[in-house]
Amino acid sequence: MKLKFIFLLILLPSLVLSQGSSRSASSLKLPLTPFVAGTGEAFVADPTSLQSIIINPANIVSLKQYGILFSHTEWIQDIRTEFLSIAAPISLGNLSLSIGNTSVDDIELRDVPGSPIGTFNSQSTFFQLTYGIELTETIKLGIAPKYLYEKIFVDEATGYGIDAGLLYIPPIENLIIGFSLTNYGSLAAFRKEQNDLPAQIRLGGTYSFSFDEITFRTAAAFSSELGMAINFLSLGGEAIFDNTITARLGYKAGYITRGLSAGIGIRYNIANINYAYAPFSMQLGNAHIISIEFIL
Repeated sequence: MKLKFIFLLILLPSLVLSQGSSRSASSLKLPLTPFVAGTGEAFVADPTSLQSIIINPANIVSLKQYGILFSHTEWIQDIRTEFLSIAAPISLGNLSLSIGNTSVDDIELRDVPGSPIGTFNSQSTFFQLTYGIELTETIKLGIAPKYLYEKIFVDEATGYGIDAGLLYIPPIENLIIGFSLTNYGSLAAFRKEQNDLPAQIRLGGTYSFSFDEITFRTAAAFSSELGMAINFLSLGGEAIFDNTITARLGYKAGYITRGLSAGIGIRYNIANINYAYAPFSMQLGNAHIISIEFIL
């Protein structure tokens, strides 16, 4: 509980300044699915996955079946996130509706140093509609408008954002290039301050190859948080055995407290269960993400 207030300052806009802009809705930066977390957010180009549309909406383009995904995240310091996405192919591309909610409960409330006088909760929720279309055999596009709602104590704010991305298939076998802009937009002001969303750009590539019954996929990506001069390098990979068992590993450079991550997946019939583990340094704890996905 002692670090919940620190999270509060990160997740929600500062209420101290009286003018200018700040970054809000930082929960949008969390890796909401085990695949994204376990591979270090490296798969910007992942054209058949419902799990990775949160980092590139164009990744929904090649999904050929109906899909339902639910994931639960136990982040550090009692931060919890639920994420639900439902996808369907339509005549002109693919469409999905996603809902995500991040909450922190029992944050201690003080008006003077000493014992708390009570507790309160914080909540950050978004609704997102993702659409992807194949323009040509080599270029695929995706777009995802979203509506956001945040509440801290008695203060509330709503806003809008948008994600956009593309996939490019170059004349190199088994290689895919991806580019995306995510979380571009703003929230209405908390009290006196304008709140920009934590917009990021990502550029990455995915290369796959097979050896006997094992398919390997490797990915690398560069990402930058706009307006903050913060850059990250992500590396990730997965090994899929007989299209049934998947092992994942990821690394994200640029964080002080995060680095390696890992995950595993098991597919049986139409169900796919995935888990990811992300350890933190400085005694912050560890993150666990689990999901179940149905491809119908």
